[in-house]
Amino acid sequence: MKEFFGSLKFKILICIAALLLGLMTYIAVSGGFQTVPEVLLNGITSPFVSAANSISDWANGLLDTLVNADSYKEENDILNAQLTEMYKKTKDYEELKDENALLREMLGLKEENDSFVFSEPCDVVARNANDMYGGFTINRGSSDGLSLNDPIVTSVGLVGIVTEIAPNYAKVSTMLSPQVNVGVITMRSKATGVLENDLTHAENGMCLMSNILKDADIRVGDVVATSGKSGLYPESIMVGRVVEVYDDPNGLSRHAVVKPLVDCFDVTTVFSVVEFDGKGLSFETDN
Repeated sequence: MKEFFGSLKFKILICIAALLLGLMTYIAVSGGFQTVPEVLLNGITSPFVSAANSISDWANGLLDTLVNADSYKEENDILNAQLTEMYKKTKDYEELKDENALLREMLGLKEENDSFVFSEPCDVVARNANDMYGGFTINRGSSDGLSLNDPIVTSVGLVGIVTEIAPNYAKVSTMLSPQVNVGVITMRSKATGVLENDLTHAENGMCLMSNILKDADIRVGDVVATSGKSGLYPESIMVGRVVEVYDDPNGLSRHAVVKPLVDCFDVTTVFSVVEFDGKGLSFETDN
């Protein structure tokens, strides 16, 4: 019996009963003037009429869903496809806009260094495991014109160097790494030195500039760039800014702590300098 009251047949019988009651009420009041019994009857049957209308609407909706289910699914699939396409176009537009902005920035760097030949934009696709110096992997390799020891840059400055290459990817060691030794020079006074990094400074996101002459004019705030004294790095790529200067314990030279202009742990898109004047001629200073 319990199953009967919860069945579709019982619901249909309720609908029919409600509809009959509604019809009886309509006939009773259709004359326009209502007697007291008619008013009482209308009051009694009104809730049943409302319930019948609700059940009728529910039944119609259910019937419409069952009959037109395939049509609704097809329409829903079309709308979902259109929405997905709209999202894709928006994403593609944003990516294209960002890439154009990067290319415009690199064009400015190219105008300042007309011998530079840059790769296509390289996306950082992974951070190299167990590399405490921020090394990462990019999605371009030898098939894209990159080669071992190519400098990796942004429009702001130097990031690192290619230390492992494959046809479709390359691994980059950053300028924080002891593996990357860069001949550098201060833009103001032309004091020279070499980035010889260590873990202590790298943990603080800093580079160590060593081999600075004892009497060299170097100060906090000086801007440091690549010196271009070898064939490994081109000249005049921005490196960082001096934040500390101190004497070496041997008393013969000085050191400078340099804060890089580029946060190696934060970059997402970089470029490789695949060609520049003097590339590969000598490695005496930077290696």
